[in-house]
Amino acid sequence: MNKLLNLLIFLFLNSLFIGTSFAGDSTCLKNANGEIITVSGNSTTPVSTIELGATDACNDTPDEYQLRFHMMGLCTSDPSLLNFDGCEYMLKPIDTPIIHTVTFPASGNLAIPPFSIRPGTYKYMVAILSNKLGIKHTIATTNTVTGASSSTGKACWTSNAGPSGVANDAEDTPHGTTVAGGTQMITCGDADDAAPAFSYEIINNLSERDCDTNNDNSVNPYAANGDLTDMGEVGNGNGTGSLLQSNSAFATDCEDADRLLWTIELTNPLKVTPTSSFNLQMRTVDSVSVDFSGSSDTNIIKMGADPIQSYLEVSN
Repeated sequence: MNKLLNLLIFLFLNSLFIGTSFAGDSTCLKNANGEIITVSGNSTTPVSTIELGATDACNDTPDEYQLRFHMMGLCTSDPSLLNFDGCEYMLKPIDTPIIHTVTFPASGNLAIPPFSIRPGTYKYMVAILSNKLGIKHTIATTNTVTGASSSTGKACWTSNAGPSGVANDAEDTPHGTTVAGGTQMITCGDADDAAPAFSYEIINNLSERDCDTNNDNSVNPYAANGDLTDMGEVGNGNGTGSLLQSNSAFATDCEDADRLLWTIELTNPLKVTPTSSFNLQMRTVDSVSVDFSGSSDTNIIKMGADPIQSYLEVSN
């Protein structure tokens, strides 16, 4: 499923219904019992969405979505080239990230230290996150599906921690070696036997390409500034994403990318006063991609991490 160009559009987006479930164009079609409607027997297109019709992947709301924050801030000048001189921090840059798990439909606090933002008008929002994203999820299907180790059933759950890579190829990364493309990371069986675990995906390129250009174990170098990509309009401004090997250095290829730098030039700059309060909301609807093999079989491959939406409210 093509998702690389919009995969970073998950931080600081306008979101009116945080955690509210509704059917989008890519949402898995379900019956009245909440079961994903699948075809019976082998198929290259076992599921359906509104936008694509019969296809080999669809989106669902995960039970749990795990993020790792290295930095969060507001800036008066553009930080997309790692110049943070104009930034005030909600979370100062740290090497060991703060782990946060979004559990639908619960709410909770992001475990960051107390912070203060100098009063002013901020045109940019910025975050550094780990490029390792975690999904824990269980689905029910209308027909029997085949998971890892030839497991079969109408319930399937994340069982292989991986990590997998967004380009579905095996690469050595700071988070471990990604599994080979086509590796099944889901177990299927009876619903009562479901034992979901976190399954991880590494976002190690932004350019819609394989990391190994010629399938010869050569390293595919990035475009300038960590594969910097203009994401275009993202709801509350223009987004820019790039990959980093540390909080202060751009990544150079798929094998040294450790984290993500995400910047939004805000359409409506945020005004902070001495009495401002901050509320970060997160919406996980459609943020897991339920991926089948694409071959004529009943195999489910993995549940990959797709965008979540978050919105920072500043109240004065």
